[in-house]
Amino acid sequence: MFKLNTKRSYQQPVSLTIYDEQGKEQTGRFTATFKVMPYDQVKEQPEDVTLLDAVLVSVSDIEVPGENGEMLTGGALLDAVKNDPAASVALISAYHESITKKNRPRT
Repeated sequence: MFKLNTKRSYQQPVSLTIYDEQGKEQTGRFTATFKVMPYDQVKEQPEDVTLLDAVLVSVSDIEVPGENGEMLTGGALLDAVKNDPAASVALISAYHESITKKNRPRT
């Protein structure tokens, strides 16, 4: 019998491409830890709560410098990554892909 843990969290690789100050593409990967949020909880979220606020637990293998050049950690790192447009799109794409990829019917 298959056992489904509805309160699971998991790590997922995230691919990210950005343009640096010289206009050159920089591509890399980091790891995100997501939690699975049941649909009924998604529906109950206040309008001002984003998907990433609801499902992103942590990130690793990525460095984001703070205002004084020190590397951000913990909540400050999460906020910085969620606030960057390219990183947030990459995170949302990775989350959706992780949920749907293996569960789509093959044609």
